[in-house]
Amino acid sequence: MDQFMEQPGLATVALASAAVLTLSVAVLIYRRKAAEPVSSGLTVAAQKQGTVQNGQRPSLEDPKRPRIRILYGTQTGTAERFSKQLGGELRKKYGDALIVDVLDLENYRGQDQLPREKLVVMCVATYGDGEPTDNAAEFFSWLGKEVEAVEAGEKQAYLEGCSFAVFGLGNKQYEHFNAMGKKAFKALQALGGKPLVRRGDGDDDGCIDDDWDKWCGELFPALAQVSDLVGCADQNGSASTAIEVAAYDVEVLPAGIAEVPPFALGGTGKDHHSPYWAPITTARELHTSQSDRSCIHAEIDISGAGVRYEAGDHVAVYAQNSAPVVEEVAKLLGTPADTIIQLKAPAGAQGLAAPLPGPISLRTALAYFADVLSCPHKEALAALSTFASNKAEAERLAKLASHEGKADYAEFISKPHRSLLEVLRAFPSAKPSLGAFFGCIAPRLQPRFYSISSSPRPHPASVHVTCALVRDTMPTGRIHEGVASTWLARQKGVAGTKVPVFIRHSNFKLPKDATKPVVMVGPGTGLAPFRGFLQERLGLATSGAKLGPAVLFFGCRNRAHDYIYEQELAGFLEGGALTSLHVAFSRHGAAKDYVQHHLERQAGAVWELLGEQGGYLYVCGDAKHMAKDVHKALIAIVQGAKQCSGTQAEAWVKQFTDEGRYQRDVW
Repeated sequence: MDQFMEQPGLATVALASAAVLTLSVAVLIYRRKAAEPVSSGLTVAAQKQGTVQNGQRPSLEDPKRPRIRILYGTQTGTAERFSKQLGGELRKKYGDALIVDVLDLENYRGQDQLPREKLVVMCVATYGDGEPTDNAAEFFSWLGKEVEAVEAGEKQAYLEGCSFAVFGLGNKQYEHFNAMGKKAFKALQALGGKPLVRRGDGDDDGCIDDDWDKWCGELFPALAQVSDLVGCADQNGSASTAIEVAAYDVEVLPAGIAEVPPFALGGTGKDHHSPYWAPITTARELHTSQSDRSCIHAEIDISGAGVRYEAGDHVAVYAQNSAPVVEEVAKLLGTPADTIIQLKAPAGAQGLAAPLPGPISLRTALAYFADVLSCPHKEALAALSTFASNKAEAERLAKLASHEGKADYAEFISKPHRSLLEVLRAFPSAKPSLGAFFGCIAPRLQPRFYSISSSPRPHPASVHVTCALVRDTMPTGRIHEGVASTWLARQKGVAGTKVPVFIRHSNFKLPKDATKPVVMVGPGTGLAPFRGFLQERLGLATSGAKLGPAVLFFGCRNRAHDYIYEQELAGFLEGGALTSLHVAFSRHGAAKDYVQHHLERQAGAVWELLGEQGGYLYVCGDAKHMAKDVHKALIAIVQGAKQCSGTQAEAWVKQFTDEGRYQRDVW
């Protein structure tokens, strides 16, 4: 927080005028009228999302009108975006005949509301290794108990009069692909609900927007068949092709107005509602000077936070966009970065997130809240098109956002990983208002989650982060630098910089019985949680506790380049926290050597620990390749030890997983 408070220019603006300007949705409409019309077949209009009747928002609980409840569970914002997009389409299609309520699962009172529902759509993402998102965890815990009660005959199936649809978001590279979508669909059926359409499975490893569009193409006809639940479509609304631009009202404040911090002071660090401003006490390089890559070890002081952590938990870090990125975006928007603004949601508006805290400078808003280095979604391009004063640019943006421009979007945006910043460069006449930019064009910058690489036993007042620097060359030639890793790298040699953080508790935990064997597989930064595990075990050993055997399979490229925490691992061996260590060097010899190869070589010993002694297997790291290869090696180990078929080995691994003895923290 000191860094924020001490930066020059944060409390003042370089504006000569002291007048307060209000930039509202009306300005958006005026700008489009002043621009040349596009010929893409879209009628471009800027509208507030939601309607206001007699100065009031229509009731969401009016018993005289049908209602559809759209519930979302999101970690990165995509499920929320899809849900709000669907809500907007339904409002256009059905007008006032249908109440459309888009709601965060965190704010949904399931026990009170679900039994009364007639029509529900759930859009839920899966986090980590088959877990619910933060905002949906409590709901899914409750929902699971409801299903158990119904199946045990303790409750009646109370959703027999409810129709539902579920769209899940995930990544097929993960073993538990769309676990939450599958769980929601199965649970609503178990409670008596009737599915309107098949479960939708969105795959982030492909084009998840296409998966969503395809599923919605099935949902809308299904809704038309249940007019008793949705009412009759508004003939005028259903034909509308207007582009809705969700925008905040913006006040540009005079010079001398003090800023508020981007995140409130006094947070506890318990969750995303209350991040704690924690000082970084240490940040150092883990790779040697011979390495052409970088890995940062950071220590974050949480002594003043109202939260405790355990080895295996995650820490969320709210990093900042770099100063050059912030300055360029401000220039492209045509507004000085020192401008102090206050965002407010227009009366009756729907589809807008809570406004940014204010007063706040544009520089701070762009640094902490604008995701400008990810690919823009189609709705953002459509909104951007309404601000393009150049006819050709407006047409091109509208085409990219259209269904007909699907292939064009893939070639121009998806395949080359073109960022929103690059799009703003490519279409210089498209200068959105600040209200629209933060309202529907730039997604909110999300916190980055890291597996905590320490244990509270030796480090009760700090959490450690082990972070690989992300720096890749994109197909467009742009050098992509990871927001959080680059920011952390800038803290090397700098003490005291404060950063908003919170702790996310995980199920990735050592066995409660310390005598049980543990096998850990974690190449690269996948070592992070195991460093915490080993610190925990070393503390137990020092206190005289009896420990079971612990085996670690670690991997890196070259001992002389990126063998992180080498001396510490030797200390864990000497202190009894670690029984044996196997290190794979993938670039050390002529042949590639990976952790799965070492697992296979130690098949007998691994089976003895896991199959005969009831041990636990932990895997952390890359989900796309490493985790899959380790899983295959495990199947082969089981198959060899039990002399069984592959199908039988997979059944054993499933039971092994169900018992909680096979845990993965993969990304």
